[in-house]
Amino acid sequence: MLKDIIRSDFITARKTGDALTKIALEAVIAEMLRREKLQVGHVVEDNEAIECVSKEIKVQREIIEYSKNVDVQKTQEAENKIAVLTKYLPKQLTEEEVLELVKKADVYEDASPRTKGMIIKTVMPQIAGKFDKSKVNGIVENYLANK
Repeated sequence: MLKDIIRSDFITARKTGDALTKIALEAVIAEMLRREKLQVGHVVEDNEAIECVSKEIKVQREIIEYSKNVDVQKTQEAENKIAVLTKYLPKQLTEEEVLELVKKADVYEDASPRTKGMIIKTVMPQIAGKFDKSKVNGIVENYLANK
């Protein structure tokens, strides 16, 4: 399980003194523990572990965005954390691959906002953890505009 791999890598990083990996994985492990404590007997599965990693990458991207011109060291640290965390995600999809999924999901004749929502709802589970969800809306809008 991915959860076990992350914990093992965290312990190895702690023992070897790899501070960057240790710090990057601490937040992911904390989120997994939080999810397990919300429900008694709940065990974090791989899809939830991927969500935890994705959530931490999103946090680090926000740190980069806010400290980009202010604190170069903090920006560099966040970029390094993202580099560590991305190896725990499945192979990422390209925009072209997501566009193909959108085309397959588009079984509607019109191009209305309701259609957009239905397409996004169909595509999201297929790309979970494999593509930046914030970009899907733009891809679907662009597809529907050029349909």
